[in-house]
Amino acid sequence: MYRKQNNLLFSGGDLRGTLDSCSKKISETVDTTPRDQFLATPEEDLIEHINSQFYIDPLVLYEDSKEMKQYETTIDISRDPNRYISRPGPHHVPGFRIVVSIPYTGDDDLWKLQPSHYQSVFPHAEVRKSHGNKPSHLELIFEQASDEPPDRIKQELDSELDTIRFYVNSQREQVEYYNSTLPAIILKSIKSRKERLKKHDGIAGFLGIPLKRSTEAPSVKPIPIKRTLVKPLPPPPKAGFQPEPGITDEDYEHILSVIRHVGRTFEATPKTYAVHDEEELRNIILAHLNGHYQGDATGETFRRTGKTDIRIENKDRAAFVGECKVWRGPKELLAAVDQLLSYLTWRDCKASIIIFNKDNVEFTEILDKIPKTLKTHRSHKRYLEQMEAGEWRVVFSSKEDELRQIIVNIFVFNLYVAE
Repeated sequence: MYRKQNNLLFSGGDLRGTLDSCSKKISETVDTTPRDQFLATPEEDLIEHINSQFYIDPLVLYEDSKEMKQYETTIDISRDPNRYISRPGPHHVPGFRIVVSIPYTGDDDLWKLQPSHYQSVFPHAEVRKSHGNKPSHLELIFEQASDEPPDRIKQELDSELDTIRFYVNSQREQVEYYNSTLPAIILKSIKSRKERLKKHDGIAGFLGIPLKRSTEAPSVKPIPIKRTLVKPLPPPPKAGFQPEPGITDEDYEHILSVIRHVGRTFEATPKTYAVHDEEELRNIILAHLNGHYQGDATGETFRRTGKTDIRIENKDRAAFVGECKVWRGPKELLAAVDQLLSYLTWRDCKASIIIFNKDNVEFTEILDKIPKTLKTHRSHKRYLEQMEAGEWRVVFSSKEDELRQIIVNIFVFNLYVAE
């Protein structure tokens, strides 16, 4: 049996050192993002953009799709220890060459890197990168004289594949752990740079409007918040980044908790509230919000291109905008999103849509349709973590400026009462 000596795999560098080096470059990448673009881009988009630069695709072998080619050749047997050769070589005899091709995906450079767990032997193979329509593949080449038993090639192939699988699996553990740490490392670098810019520019607190909380408001239990191509960042603002106020996360969560409390009261006694129309239900929610925000919650107030159901103002800007709707199907839900986004001028970056089911006995069907429908909206960017049953937290892009993101919390409350 003669094994053609291909490239030695997993022996050209240290995987751990390479991954550590990549992690250390993240801070530099964050810091070299143009300032205006950095400040104007939502943190989630920055994380996704930088993550796409540093994320490493682990190697995956597709052995079910391996192929074999066989060629006639001549083999030099002069160095075969199992043969007696009376005179110096070379001595060529008829034989054949076997080429086994196995498709793979992942970062090509990983074939060079040694994982932390390794063996005393390293496999050999030719790495063929994708070309045209042909996928990337690994070539294992074996040669054998015709008078040798064919099962020796199978034994050699199985042994070599076992070794390759060991290294690929060992690498995958390291690479997947590295990938899992990227978002936290990137976010830490982003926060660190923002803190430096705040101190440098003297604009601390530019992201929050402190809403007037009534000291006599009833206590509502706060909701805990759990916080391969490079994705491009949106272009920086033409006039440069201008800090603008927006509602704080703490106030947003408190407003939503009030709405959630009222909505669950509706669901607990649906006969009492199902008789009310959309406007009357909205007024009940407004009354509760005014108990917390000193009369700053208003309804049916003219807002740019239409009227909104609920808003909470600070000075001349709305800090919260909400829409109340009775469920009338997916089309009406998408229209409600359009309506809400058309209200949001300036950086009204937090909002809500409150849906009441009054007519549908199959409430679970509504729960199934809502997230699927929202995902089809042209301004939909992503879902945030779902905090409560019957709610969805969605990020939409502004109709006027893709750098601005609007977080919308969608509620649905079941007020259906059987006849």
